[in-house]
Amino acid sequence: MLWTYTFVKSKLQLKDLSSKGEVEKLAKEVNWLWVDCLEPNDEELQIIAELLQETKVIDMIKTRQILSQYERINDHVLIPALLVDFKGKLETYPLYIFVNEKMFITVRNKNASRPINNTLRTLQDCVMKVKCDTSSSFVVSRLFHEITSENLNTIMTLRSSIAEIEEKVLEKPADKKIDKAVFKLKREIANLERVLWVQRETMLAIQEGVVPTIQATEIDRQTLNHTIRNTSRELSLLSAHNDALNSILSVRGLGMIHRVETMIVCLTILMLVVNVFLVLLELGMFHF
Repeated sequence: MLWTYTFVKSKLQLKDLSSKGEVEKLAKEVNWLWVDCLEPNDEELQIIAELLQETKVIDMIKTRQILSQYERINDHVLIPALLVDFKGKLETYPLYIFVNEKMFITVRNKNASRPINNTLRTLQDCVMKVKCDTSSSFVVSRLFHEITSENLNTIMTLRSSIAEIEEKVLEKPADKKIDKAVFKLKREIANLERVLWVQRETMLAIQEGVVPTIQATEIDRQTLNHTIRNTSRELSLLSAHNDALNSILSVRGLGMIHRVETMIVCLTILMLVVNVFLVLLELGMFHF
């Protein structure tokens, strides 16, 4: 599905377009245009590729390729963003953002609908503060803000999973399945840390003004600064989660040491009893 948004008399106007020609015609009529592509089919991917003048983006989007930094694609800049979800396993959903001076393109699946819709509402509410030549930086900063808020839900879900494991290790410290669950979560946390680190670095680059075609205004820099701080807090939460998992392993280790010590004590007592019995036997205290 392909929609376009643009300003008409200080209001966002939505249009449903179906060809490259329609998009380019509209782009010539306005100062700034947002093209949003949801769950693109092959025909819509071809339109996006033609607008970007680069066919490699088709395979990139189809395979949900995850990028580690922004990159130039002809006269556009691709800014990667990622939404994450955790339901037993960490899932990543790329949101591809392509920006040039006049056109803003987003390609995504339905998991990014809430950040997109919230950004659209904020853009409409703040339309008097946003000039058309700075709309791209405003939308980018708000999108990252919304994505960071969404990703926080995943971090809290991970905390709940850790709490469940903590309860299990207290109830059954000898359960070997706990180690497997702990190491699985540690891998997921490591992957999520990488995602958040990349997004923080991308936002810092935009804030510093080194990303081509994106010139952040003061209001955009304030939003980015707030979002960068939130991302740093989320990274700190993940570090705390990792420490909690290490503590679980320590409890498991102490439990194993305690069991070994108990076994040694039992064996020692058993050997003492046997030795006493043998001594008494030698002294003729028992007759068979």
